[in-house]
Amino acid sequence: MTPVIVLLNATIGITFARMKTITIKVPEELDARLAMRAKRRGVSKSEVAREAFVQLLGDKSQESVEEEPSAYDILKDDLGCIDSGIGDLSTNPKHMEGFGK
Repeated sequence: MTPVIVLLNATIGITFARMKTITIKVPEELDARLAMRAKRRGVSKSEVAREAFVQLLGDKSQESVEEEPSAYDILKDDLGCIDSGIGDLSTNPKHMEGFGK
């Protein structure tokens, strides 16, 4: 591996000591494009694929610490916007009589 490639790997956060092997299935046409690009650049198909993953998924240092919003977070502005007129609807078992039959 040339020093330029090692430097590139260092700048995008790829270190060989922490590599995990994965297997993916791709159409023949995509594999041919991957092989052609790797050959043109003088690197492995794995290197090209890693760079594509980083480009698609973003740099891990830029990932948001927050997870996807919960259902509550999405709906919280609309919760309670309809008034049934029954104050104990959610707590009084008598309102559940016959429910689901």
